[in-house]
Parts: sequence; structure tokens; C-alpha cells
Amino acid sequence: MTRKIPLSFTGKKVIVFDLDGTIVRLAADWHSLFKALTSRFTEKYREAINYHSMSAILSKIVEKGDEEELQLNFNLIRQYELENITRNESIKETIFFLNNKELFGVSHSANLAVFSLNTRSTILKSLKMAGILDKFEFFVGREDVRKWKPEPDGLLKILDYFKVNAEDIIYFGDSEIDLLAGSNAGVESYYIDTLINHVRNMKKS
Repeated sequence: MTRKIPLSFTGKKVIVFDLDGTIVRLAADWHSLFKALTSRFTEKYREAINYHSMSAILSKIVEKGDEEELQLNFNLIRQYELENITRNESIKETIFFLNNKELFGVSHSANLAVFSLNTRSTILKSLKMAGILDKFEFFVGREDVRKWKPEPDGLLKILDYFKVNAEDIIYFGDSEIDLLAGSNAGVESYYIDTLINHVRNMKKS
């Protein structure tokens, strides 16, 4: 569900962000990557597949219990994500928020985390390039779970890491599956556009 401005960070102990489309825009060739994963699956298992997402392909590999093949798929995803990473585009309003979160009523003691379908290497390198890696304490990437958005597993890992309750967290993403993952975890969730508009209004005033 989409929530309206004004946002409130009162009582929030952890603020969680998706990566691509939320903090930065990655320049990866997603179409070619998806084709590569599909071809790999078909060649490996001699099965035709008709999936529409990378997560669906990976979930099928998990069902087969083929951890070795899963890791090889993660490697392929990582390769495509990092190939053009120098062409990343930072989302300036999100970066401004992360550098000035206390201006928005965020507690000084609040922690930041990333929950993304991108690989951990991509998350870390992207944040480092944007100059904000040191702002974050915890990261859940593609290879850190075996059930992917809209499943809530990544958010549940974050809850467990920080030893907080669902109501202590707020999550920002750019897609419906982000908000569904938040809903499935019982976590208050917003489209990043809501935060972007909030930052713009704050700057104007």
C-alpha cells in the first residue's frame, strides 16, 4: 500500500532501503542477464521454463536443492551487475536524506540497513561510490536469503539482527514487490517517491 506524506520517523529504530531504483540506479543490462539465466537453466536441467523474473528461476533451483548451481547463478548476476557499475546514477534526494536524516526527525541512534535483490558486492560497491557506505550497518543481498521478495525473509533477518519489532522499522523501495515484502513482514513500507517528495518539500520550506 502507498502511504501519503507527511512521513513520520517517530519511534523508528531502523530505516531500511532497497538499492536499485531507491538509492541508486544501476546500469546493468537486465534483459541480457535474464536471458543468460534462462539459457543456463535450460541447458543445465534440460527443462523449458517460462518465468518472468530472475527470482522465479532461482527459486526453482532452490527447489531442486542444487546449491552449487545456485552459487554459479549468483556469480553470473554479480558479473552483470558490476559490469557497468561506474555508470551508476545516485538518487540525489535519497542521498540527501541519508546524509541529513536528523533533519527529518530520525533519531540519532537509528540504524540504516539495505534489503535488496542485488548481490552484496553490488550493494557495497554502489554505496561506497555514492559516499554513503559508512551510513549503513547491515545488508541483506540476493545471496543472503533463499526466498526473495515479495517474501519477507530479508526483512525478518534485519529484525533479528537489530533485535527490534516490526513496528520499529520503516522500509523504502521502488516497486510493488518491495511494499508486498514489507506488508508480509508487518513492516511499514513506502514507495521511494514518497520520501523523494518529502525531501523536496523539506528543502523548499
